[in-house]
Amino acid sequence: MNDGDTRVPSRRELLKIAAACLALPGVTVRMAAAAALRISNRLSPLNSKRPKRPHTRYIILHTTEGEEKGSLNKLVRYGEAHYFVSPSGKVLRIIDKSKIARHTGRSMWEGRSNIDNYSIGVEVCGYHNRDITPAQTEALKELLRQLKSIYNIPDERILTHSMVAYGRPNRFHNDNHRGRKRCGMIFARPEIRERLGIHGAPAGDPDVQAGKLKVADPELFSFLFPPRSEPVLAATDAPSPPPAPETVEVPPESPLIALNRTAWHIARERYNHPSTVYVFPDGRRLGGDKIQDWGRIPSGTRVLLNEAEDTERFEGFLEIGKDGDTPAEIAGVAATSATTIYFFPDGLVRTGAELKKKRSLQRLLKTPPKGTRLLVGYVYGGHVKSRRPATSIAGTKWNYPSTYYRYPDGRILSGDDINAKDIPGGTLIFYQQ
Repeated sequence: MNDGDTRVPSRRELLKIAAACLALPGVTVRMAAAAALRISNRLSPLNSKRPKRPHTRYIILHTTEGEEKGSLNKLVRYGEAHYFVSPSGKVLRIIDKSKIARHTGRSMWEGRSNIDNYSIGVEVCGYHNRDITPAQTEALKELLRQLKSIYNIPDERILTHSMVAYGRPNRFHNDNHRGRKRCGMIFARPEIRERLGIHGAPAGDPDVQAGKLKVADPELFSFLFPPRSEPVLAATDAPSPPPAPETVEVPPESPLIALNRTAWHIARERYNHPSTVYVFPDGRRLGGDKIQDWGRIPSGTRVLLNEAEDTERFEGFLEIGKDGDTPAEIAGVAATSATTIYFFPDGLVRTGAELKKKRSLQRLLKTPPKGTRLLVGYVYGGHVKSRRPATSIAGTKWNYPSTYYRYPDGRILSGDDINAKDIPGGTLIFYQQ
């Protein structure tokens, strides 16, 4: 064909082509849904500071566990989600979808830790054990469709916060374990995933299967990863229909301590939080931070929780006397690792490996003073100097929300709080592996 054979289609022909495209199955429905979804900005003050996410592999679904106004204000203040879906179906943008939002805390999936760095977080106003509204269903379905298309995310990588969160060793569990959160667990239900246009689900937990994590709550684990019915092969050439998803009931959540139901089963990591109240059978009340002997709490004790979880400003820090009485209780075998950092009340900062190696410091490893804080899974980056700025120490992670700075005056700030030009010399930097 030469240039003389080329012609521009007429307006009538273009309209016919457009009409033919609209006639394709599902096109008009998707266009209508996309047009109906209105995303408004309610950007966090931290949005401008947050760095670009290096890779997007997952979508994480959350439930707020609280009422709309308070939950939204908290999410906006701390930049804890990319999107918020209200009961009326209104969708708000909190952090730009290309940036890091701080929404999963201590998390792991497929061997990757700190899933914030690889995921988009969607907070749905509601509760982990209650269905969402029809308006939320429609809005969330379209939002997920768009995000899946933009980032090429398969349904098997649309996960719940309860799937990816994990806990450190504590008084009740000796190992790193699943079960730290119930957040978003309703979105593991096969019938709800189908309503949201999510036609696949993870077949199991890759980190439990790899031996990296233990299962601390078998009931929750079975709910998140329900067994799938195997198709029955019939003596026919016709293909077998796919197995119908099984309906799984939400595990019971009694607030009463019993022989097989500990404080951890009810309150999870908040079992020793001051806002968690224990009402004993004799009427006495104690806050979680006042209880000394966890093994002697009588059956029938009622555990009262805050409706919405407080924000842990320093999510990565664990404290002696609060999260465990010894480094081994808190960090397990990582207690003496170079990637476990100790912050002592007198200002001394050392790694677990340094404490183990130096005889004069070994007593601090054996019996650290109450109030000592630990960072587990962190790199001790060293001091900022005039010719060694934060970017040369932590690279692209210098302003990640999970990166911490210890100023010469003892203050500890996160990447959210940092201005690169204002970091004083002598500041220590700690960033995740």
